[in-house]
Amino acid sequence: MARGLAVIYGFKRVVRSWKLFVALLLGVVLASTFFAGINIGADTAAKQTLDQQLSEVPADVVLAGWGMVWSSDTASEVANLVSSVEGVAETEVISRTDEWWGMQLPDTNETAYFEVVGVSEDSHVYDDLTMKEGALSLGANETYVWVDASPDVGDLKIGDVLQANFSVPLGGDFEPREPQVKWITLNLTVAGLVELDNKAIRIVLGNYLYGGGYVIVSERADALGRNILIADWNKTFAGLLDAIYAVSPPYSPIKTDILAYLDRKSLISPWDPDGSITRIEDVVSQIQNEVSSHGFYSLEVINRLEGILYNFRNASTFMTFGFLVTALPVFFVAWYMGTTVSDVSLNLRRREIGLLLTKGFSGGQLLRMFLAEATLIGLMGGVIGIGLSLLLNPFFVMVTGGELTGAPAIGPYTIVFALIFSVGVTFLSVFQPAKRASKLAAVDALREYRYVEEVKPHKKREPWVAFILGAYKLVVLFLGINPLALTMVRPPSNVLLMILLVTWIATDYVLNFVGPILFFWGFTKIFIGRSLKFQELVTKAAKFLGDLGSLATRNVQRNPARAASIAFLIALIIGYSFQAVGAFASAQDRMPREIFFNVGADISVSLAPTANVSKTMSEIGGISDVLSTTVEYSFFGGSSWGGTEIKAVNPETWLNTAYYEDEWFIGNTVRDAFQSMSLDNDTIVLDRGLTPDLNVGDSIVVHLFQNGFAEPCTLRIVGFFGTEQPQGLLPTGERRSVRYWSYVSEGLYNQVSNNVSAYPKILVKLKAGTNGEVVADQIRQLDSDIYSVSSVAERLEEQQADVTLSVQRLGVAFAIIVASVGTALVTLVSLTERSKEVSLMSVRGLSFKQLATVLLTDNLAVVLFAMLLGAVGGLIIVRGTVATNNSMAMAGSVPTSIVAYRVVFPIDSLLILLACLVLVFASTIIPVIVMAKRYVSRLERMVREA
Repeated sequence: MARGLAVIYGFKRVVRSWKLFVALLLGVVLASTFFAGINIGADTAAKQTLDQQLSEVPADVVLAGWGMVWSSDTASEVANLVSSVEGVAETEVISRTDEWWGMQLPDTNETAYFEVVGVSEDSHVYDDLTMKEGALSLGANETYVWVDASPDVGDLKIGDVLQANFSVPLGGDFEPREPQVKWITLNLTVAGLVELDNKAIRIVLGNYLYGGGYVIVSERADALGRNILIADWNKTFAGLLDAIYAVSPPYSPIKTDILAYLDRKSLISPWDPDGSITRIEDVVSQIQNEVSSHGFYSLEVINRLEGILYNFRNASTFMTFGFLVTALPVFFVAWYMGTTVSDVSLNLRRREIGLLLTKGFSGGQLLRMFLAEATLIGLMGGVIGIGLSLLLNPFFVMVTGGELTGAPAIGPYTIVFALIFSVGVTFLSVFQPAKRASKLAAVDALREYRYVEEVKPHKKREPWVAFILGAYKLVVLFLGINPLALTMVRPPSNVLLMILLVTWIATDYVLNFVGPILFFWGFTKIFIGRSLKFQELVTKAAKFLGDLGSLATRNVQRNPARAASIAFLIALIIGYSFQAVGAFASAQDRMPREIFFNVGADISVSLAPTANVSKTMSEIGGISDVLSTTVEYSFFGGSSWGGTEIKAVNPETWLNTAYYEDEWFIGNTVRDAFQSMSLDNDTIVLDRGLTPDLNVGDSIVVHLFQNGFAEPCTLRIVGFFGTEQPQGLLPTGERRSVRYWSYVSEGLYNQVSNNVSAYPKILVKLKAGTNGEVVADQIRQLDSDIYSVSSVAERLEEQQADVTLSVQRLGVAFAIIVASVGTALVTLVSLTERSKEVSLMSVRGLSFKQLATVLLTDNLAVVLFAMLLGAVGGLIIVRGTVATNNSMAMAGSVPTSIVAYRVVFPIDSLLILLACLVLVFASTIIPVIVMAKRYVSRLERMVREA
């Protein structure tokens, strides 16, 4: 009974003290909106991926009759047996010739080879079949010609008769001295010309037997050059199968399969991949059992959905887990903000707590009352958050890599987890403050201006431990040290050292995630919450305000723990903003540079070794949007230090056309090195990874090979191409493998070209603002010996953005909003807590301007300090992250790329950071101005009434 009364009283308090609980509710709503939105976005993206993959599966279950001699009745019987299994929506029989049939073309009398496929009238082939010319349906011994693939279709017309003669081996002797066969003649009349697409291509080609995810372009390429005819199974192939079956051959020249299509809507749920897999496997097992029980043991039942569902389950799980890990700072901010607001709110209810204690309420009843309030707030926040996430669904779907093609995909698990998350965050936020408040003695609770905070001896050590660990991580990041990269090349042989090394690496890895949080928390607790130094600095800084400044700093001195909490919250968000925005900007900066490096210029054109390079360059140079061209000749060279790929270039035109970065060239600037190459053919820009023993000015003998012949060339090194190996990564004397290539002049290549087989590649630089895709298409249409054309514009179009970074960037926006709302609410509640103090200042004659100055001074000092701390910490983290990525790229013997990550903050990133700073700053100023105005207005109203 007492518990029920406590809970009911708690619900009433939620209504009565709504202003205080709105503070906590807003933070929970924002966090649950982000949580639910990310999950909805992930669900939608995953569902779209699953739907796309399923749409590429031509048949869900295939019963392959390898080597089986079918009759038409047997095939129909098996199809009917499969159709009777619950979960199977429909089936179809498809037959195809096991080898190409030679047929004489009517007009030319030339022999062409055809594959013939038999499909039923209700086959899914007709779903993606377009009639170009001819009859809409097939009769007996009539055929369609697939015009997309058949090279001889130009020699065929409607009404032509193709005579197919094929052999059926007679039974009883697999290897007779004289082959015993029976010839069957089939006259097929061309009834139409058709085009196929998507599923029709896969069924006709027989690609339903293999893995999913076929690329249509590749399948079309596979079909090119193949004459394919389509006949009706019931009217043409059924009689053909019966004729073959009557001969009783050891094997059939006609291969027949049964395709089964399952009821996907009832069996597959994107929210329950494990259950979907189980249901599909059950249906497949029933199909296997059904056909086996009727004697069809040789049929292989192939489940084409199982692999896709397994991949979907793993991908969606990892995607959701990765998103949640990326969003942890947002959840942490919501929890910490809720804890701070709860502390202030319960402090304002001290008198109420004292009165309840005097009326006989126990500490346990008070705790249950506070937790009941938290549960109600959490449920409300979760419901509102889910609703907001549905409204913002297009935005979340776009961020998580999906496309909005219909209603949002939200699973029941997402709704349940969102509510659990919302209640959990609220519960954790309220628990510790409520626990402390419930332990107050009645006398202490009636003291209105005593701050509720638990102080234990071990609490004094925890900030120092956190500060030391966090400071270590920031120092490591600032110095660009990566323990894993420093040791992965040469691990120690001593077991004890190995144990210490693994411990260090594991600790450092964990601190990558929590190190900045520990630093900010420990720093603010020690130097703001536990020290008078910060308060003294604030007092000195406020001296220019005179007595107002002295009065303003009193609140910081009275509530250092509160100031430390606000400082930590702001510092964490500013630091996280710099980290996330900087990481996103660095990745976005590297992506196009990496593509330019791989392509070599705006466009690259690969040619055959025997191509007329001058002619092709002239044709490309004649395109109006082309600014310049140059050619690279690639061939192989050997030396005492190993082999290297060599690129012969024109030093002048290459510099004006190719894409390069100055950091890729060592020992000399790229222009000085290429200038030396243009003056002296016997020079080389050597691959830095070939050897660390040579320097600029040294000579190296390079052997140029062709058909076993070695052409020795003594070349002077004028520079190096590549990157320097960081110190300590390689054992003394160890040489690197070939990583990149070396450059020589085109003049040297012309001298030895008769003995060297080289592959030419033309690099093309376009005029500013040119559409690279259009120019690439124009180059492909040239009548030249072009192997392939690669365009930066096309690759950028195909490049997928890093979804995790996008989610992290979205998390920055939500974290900023949560922190700003939290700062504003804590400021409002704190000012409410100081209502009597502010009222007394107003009564004593302080104007609105003076009152606002007093209230702003103590708040802005903490905010400005926290913003500076967060910005410095965030920049260190960004620098360390970039250095870590680059060191990991250099740790192996073959780095991933020469293109390094850089610390960059483009205009859009700076605008985001500026918006973050302004929003956090405004979250302090606006509440102070509003409250000061309110107090002054209240005093004026009281004076008027008097």
